[in-house]
Amino acid sequence: MKTLQNMLTFAIGAVMSHVAPGSDVHSMEEQLLMDLLKDYNPDRRPVTNNSDTVNVTIDVAVAEYLHLDDRRHMLTVNLWMRLFWTDHFLKWDPSKYDGVDLLRIQCSKIWSPDIVLYNSVFEEGFGEVPDFKATVRSDGSVAFLYPYTFKAACRVNIVYFPQDSQVCPLKFGSWSYDGLKVDLMNKFPKGDIANLGPNEEWEITDLLAERHVHYYNCCPEPFPDVTFSLVMNRRPLYHQYYIFVPACVLMLISLLGFLTPPESGERMTMVLTALLANTVNMEMVAGQLPKTSTYVPIIGKYFGAVLFINALAIAMNVVVLSLHFGTFRAHPPPAWLKKSLRIDTPSRWAEWFFWRCFRRRSVSFPLDTSGVIMNSCIWTNLGAALSGNTSRMTRPCSTSAIETTHLTKPYNNNAVDPVLLAKIDLIINDLKAARIGKEERKGLEEAMYDWREVASRVDRIFFAMFTVIMIVVNTMVFRQI
Repeated sequence: MKTLQNMLTFAIGAVMSHVAPGSDVHSMEEQLLMDLLKDYNPDRRPVTNNSDTVNVTIDVAVAEYLHLDDRRHMLTVNLWMRLFWTDHFLKWDPSKYDGVDLLRIQCSKIWSPDIVLYNSVFEEGFGEVPDFKATVRSDGSVAFLYPYTFKAACRVNIVYFPQDSQVCPLKFGSWSYDGLKVDLMNKFPKGDIANLGPNEEWEITDLLAERHVHYYNCCPEPFPDVTFSLVMNRRPLYHQYYIFVPACVLMLISLLGFLTPPESGERMTMVLTALLANTVNMEMVAGQLPKTSTYVPIIGKYFGAVLFINALAIAMNVVVLSLHFGTFRAHPPPAWLKKSLRIDTPSRWAEWFFWRCFRRRSVSFPLDTSGVIMNSCIWTNLGAALSGNTSRMTRPCSTSAIETTHLTKPYNNNAVDPVLLAKIDLIINDLKAARIGKEERKGLEEAMYDWREVASRVDRIFFAMFTVIMIVVNTMVFRQI
């Protein structure tokens, strides 16, 4: 008999030695799950007294992905949700189950709070919570951790774009239960951003958590929520390089238009091209910003100022070209204008300011086709010779033309051939007309050179004004951003 008992003991020991070490544990976990979920109702709040409140603690951590759509005012962010509460129907004595004090149960099999994002922008309702496993301990504490990508409404303030800071709220709360049934509170004063990877567009600086209690018109009960405020600063290098640099270059091109000679004919083409290019650049920037009528961003004010400066440059160049090529130049500039520009009354500061401006050249009568200089000596001697009055003959002013006329003898008007007199009268009239025409051309050229001097000095004044305005505008803009 003893021998049989020893054989049975040895056989049982051998069988038990081939059983996996954790098989008892797994069987105990299975038995524990069966015992816990036997009469469990996932729709019932996990409290023994109906008047008790389920306290839910929430915490979030920002994961890898984050994107803020400026035009749609929408934040897309990947979060690791962390929910904690106590379920009084999921408690057990670990000593009765071989020391098992932790279980992982599918969340759909137990009660879980319906925590949703209030400012979600999903196309239809709210996004469904994924069915991950919840960690349950023997004292009934439940930890439900799961990753989820949220799309939240975030009002973007672009006043200081592209060096703006944005605060995007993530408002979490229970949709079905009021604060008397499910109370929500934050676990820590700040969320977790330690696992956030580098972002090329935004720099995440903080994730603040704050609990609020609201009363709505529908219900007298309080509705608590926890709002996580994501604070982030935009990285401005991309926008500075592709927005501000082209605008500054176009402004400088308008400035260079004042240094282009008016005779080249390219002055207006240059400033008009700069204006059109700046308009196209402004349209491209406006296409990246949200449409709002609440405020005008600084970048919009800057482009508006650049457009105004370009238009001002066009107006200034029109004035300069009108003074340089205008049809009114037949008359000399008024005395007050010449005095204001220090043309006839030079001074030290004017010589410095208008350095290398246009300088008038001296104008003299050109020679006629016969090489005779038109002066008063010719008219006096010709008149005396034809009248026969030699006393009126004067010695010409050392001109070879008069010395070759040999009109030294008196003539009798009656002896002169009428045909010759007619020809002489014709010649005298032609010479008078030529002299008058040359004097008019001389006066016209003098007036033209005076107006060119005026245009050159006005151009220099406009150049200085444009430079000052450009510096002031850029300084004011860059001080605000």
